[in-house]
This record gives sequence, structure tokens and C-alpha cells, in this order.
Amino acid sequence: MAIRLPLLSNLFLAALVGCTGEVAGENARKDLGAANDESADELASDESTSEESAPEHGDDKGKLTEPKVEPPKEESKPAAWGRAERPSYNHGEGFFVRDGKLYDAEGSEFRVRGVNKLHWDMASPGLTEANSPVARWTVDFKLDAKKNLALLQGDDGHGGTIAEHSVIIPGNWDGTCKDDRAILDQIVETWVGQFETWKQLEKFMILNIANEWGPGNGEIWRDAYIDAIGKLRAAGYHATISVTAGGCGQDPEAIVKYGQAVLDADPEKNVIFDQHIYGEYQDIAGGARGKYDDQTDLAQHVKDLAATGLVVMLGEFGPGRDIGPSPTMIDPLRVIELAESAGLGWLAWAWDDNNLEGGVSDDKGFGMSTHGRYESSADLTEFGRVVVEHPTWGLKKLGKKASIFE
Repeated sequence: MAIRLPLLSNLFLAALVGCTGEVAGENARKDLGAANDESADELASDESTSEESAPEHGDDKGKLTEPKVEPPKEESKPAAWGRAERPSYNHGEGFFVRDGKLYDAEGSEFRVRGVNKLHWDMASPGLTEANSPVARWTVDFKLDAKKNLALLQGDDGHGGTIAEHSVIIPGNWDGTCKDDRAILDQIVETWVGQFETWKQLEKFMILNIANEWGPGNGEIWRDAYIDAIGKLRAAGYHATISVTAGGCGQDPEAIVKYGQAVLDADPEKNVIFDQHIYGEYQDIAGGARGKYDDQTDLAQHVKDLAATGLVVMLGEFGPGRDIGPSPTMIDPLRVIELAESAGLGWLAWAWDDNNLEGGVSDDKGFGMSTHGRYESSADLTEFGRVVVEHPTWGLKKLGKKASIFE
């Protein structure tokens, strides 16, 4: 299906995307480290990791022609004296941004790595065994705020919660692939109205104002989010705020051109940015050329994002394989490799985007877990095995819990 949706057909994609946790999982998404202080431990680990090399990658259309991406070094726990101090202009008790890096409440550098969680109404116990340090939640704001609070704090059987030592990123999906300013204003009003509830999670959360809201026009996106962040700060929010790019999350210019202005306008200077990787992108060096000549090259775009000096994550990417209404052939392993090489965070979509009835996933959809649990490789789809179990780039290798849970 050669439909080019990212920046041209927002209404069509919005109709496919579920905005509450109760939506059926079929193609719901796009159907839709610690501080780097060197220590003796790190030096020792280098001996074992230096001989590893990134796997060669690409489909039958071509091979990787750029130099191989080197595997990340083992991160060591920072000494207390090496932790960053909270800037004087930040008045929170949770995560904070300083000099282009994200730190947790203890002052330890933190890299966002993990998964998205689509269904608030389905337990995901496998997330704990999958070693996912971060879970980005699709929150149903039609529920009572206290119920949402309890879900993210951690009920029995739910993974990706504070009780399971996950950093949580609650987000509002009501503006997905929409560009009406009134919708964003309503989302912000909801956050403001529920401030007394959400402030209780400040130490453990990053607040994603709105998933994929905004037009491809970066200036409109910039001005709307400057206003939105100002309202949240006035309401009392001090938490780190995550701002997703416009154009269904895929606009390649929003963060690169206008992200710094959004950060500078925040009195707390506590904003990170979220770029989604689907059909707007191609990967020429990785052998995944797009259907159109003007599709953005992922490798160059990652470099451009890193050059901004902002804290950025590739906050959604799927299994590739040319599936979904915003299809791409980009291999998820390649996305992770490029993110790691540039010091960006990453979150795969999604642990529980079930494409079959009964909350079940297979290799034809975007789900990583077949049934929500994870006891062995058999409980994961092909996509899930890459994200969780890859020996160099998977979460079981790279996932580092925030020091606030130690």
C-alpha cells in the first residue's frame, strides 16, 4: 500500500489510531546511564566489549556501506561526587536537563531506553523480565485520575510501573495526528486540571504532553508548545516534559530547527524531544531505500538531531518490513544502532500492540510480546526478540535502571 501518510494524510491515520487503552490492538499504532564517568569497572568491561562489533545489516537491496556502528561501552555506576547538581532554575524533585543531558533525581545521567505500552487495560508482566528501564504509557484520560495514578504506580501483574522500577512516560493520545490548536489546548487543560494527581509521580516520570500532535509546519508547532509548556509550569509542574514532533511525530524539521527555541522558552529548561521513525524515512546506507526520492535519510537525520545538543529520543519505531499505513523497510536494529551511536534515547513501539483477537500478537503486526508475558524467546515476536534479546543492542544488554531505584 503506497500511501504516504506522515505529513499528508493525518486525518486518515488518526482514524486508525486508538486514543484510549480500550481500543482493539489490531495495528493500533501505525494502524493507527548512568553518568559516563569512567571507573575501574568500566575499564574492565571494555576488555570484553571491545572485541564485539555491530552486526552488518541491510536487506537484499543493499548492504551497510557506512563504517560499522561500534557497540556501546558498559556503563558504570557513577561515584556520588560525580553526580550532576540540579540547576538553580529547576525547582523540581524528579528528572532534569542540564547541558544537553538528562539526569534523574539523584543527579545520575540517564539514557531513555525501553518500549511503548499501548494498553493500560492489559497487564504486561513481561516488561520486568525484558529489562525495560522506561515505559511510555498510552493513558486514557477519560478514566478517573486516581485509577491512572494507581496503574502507573503499579498494580499486581502490571509491568512497566514504578513498583517494577520503570521510569514512566505518561502521554495523552487525544491529539494523535491532529493539528487543531484547540485540541492541544484541551489536552493541556486536562493536565492542568489533574495536577494534584500527577505531581505525586514527579520523581519517577517524564510528562509527554501530547502524542504526535501538530502540523508539519515547525513554527506553528514551536509556538503552540511554548504556550503549552508555559501553562503547565504555571500550574505547578516541574517535571521533565517530553515534546513529540508534529506531522504524526515524523516531521524531520521540527526538533532540528525549532527545538532549541522551545527549550529556551521553558523557565525550568527541562524539556526533551521525541522523534518517531516510520514511513517518512529511508535508510540509504542500511539498504532500506524509500519509495520516494525526497524521503528523509535516517542516518543523516540522527546526526542532525544529535548536533542540536538537545536531549532527543527516537520515541517510536516499529518492525519495518513495509507494514502498516506508514510503512518503512528500516530494520529496528538499525534504528537502535544509530540512536546509540549518536547518544540518543529510543523506545520501540510497542510491547502490546496486539494485531490478533484475544490480546495476541504475531510477526505480522507491531507487537513485541505475543501475550504480554516474557519467560522465554517463544513469548516474543521477531521484533520483540531484536529489541529485547539482541546480544549487543537489546534491552537485556543495554537496559540500565535509573539510580533512583537503587
